[in-house]
Amino acid sequence: MVQSAAHRRRVLAGIGAVLLVPMWPASVRAQPVIAELQAGGARIELQFAEGFDAALRQRATRWVERALVAIVGYFGRFPLTEVELLVQPVAGAGVRHGTAFGHPAPYVRLRVGTDTTTAQFDDDWVMVHEFVHLAVPRVPRRQSWLQEGLATYVEGIARVRAGQLDAAAMWHGLQRDMPQGQPQAGDAGLDHTPTWGRTYWGGALFSLLADVQIRRRSGVQRGLEHALRGVLAAGGSYADAWDLPRILAVGDAAIGQPTLEELYALMKDCPAPIDLAGLWADLGVVARGPTVELRDDAPLAAVRRAIAG
Repeated sequence: MVQSAAHRRRVLAGIGAVLLVPMWPASVRAQPVIAELQAGGARIELQFAEGFDAALRQRATRWVERALVAIVGYFGRFPLTEVELLVQPVAGAGVRHGTAFGHPAPYVRLRVGTDTTTAQFDDDWVMVHEFVHLAVPRVPRRQSWLQEGLATYVEGIARVRAGQLDAAAMWHGLQRDMPQGQPQAGDAGLDHTPTWGRTYWGGALFSLLADVQIRRRSGVQRGLEHALRGVLAAGGSYADAWDLPRILAVGDAAIGQPTLEELYALMKDCPAPIDLAGLWADLGVVARGPTVELRDDAPLAAVRRAIAG
């Protein structure tokens, strides 16, 4: 089940590409239970802070493994050769918070309710969101829309491709929430409008438009993931800081077309509202009450299927 927009907004507000290393409390620093996972050519050191019983650790480990499958499937490998993943307990149920850190080495911290069920872990998107961050170089704060927007857009697609999320549910979530990324009064473009909606959903809108255009130009043979894989192949990941034009130029070189740079030029300094109703119709994403119908007779149905379903 896809979480409500309000819930997603509350959680996303606590997620970010934070670059400062916090001082862990003594209870966190003391003797975590550590498990080592291997995936996509990477070693993941999974650290459970004090407060997890064996059953919860088992459920949480499976949760991480599912996220790894989704990420490796989308990017072709895990973005880093090794990463630490610290999981902290909180009261209650559900995945509460996630943060990717860049220094002194990339690592991820998550807070998980001690009553979290297998079903809640299976429904979670936060772990995949944080792993997507690791695949993109750190950018200046004013351009964090790229980091957050890519993570917001890619996590659902990666989960669909891994068989962890229904395609109609994913497209319904994008159709429902993407309007939050549209420019509002006073908008000055993505680089100059650091609101919550423009950072997360404006960045996701950029990602969707890029994916669609890349696939149209390539006869659906290429997509956004191929541009991102090109950045990884060039040595770009969350372990490094790049300026945004470099990321886009490397991504465009990997797909042999200037889509990312052209779209950035269009959206960085001016509002550039998008006809979402027309885009959904072209993709064949048709609202049907609490879900959507995916129509294969739409003009860009092949593009939609190439993205996810």
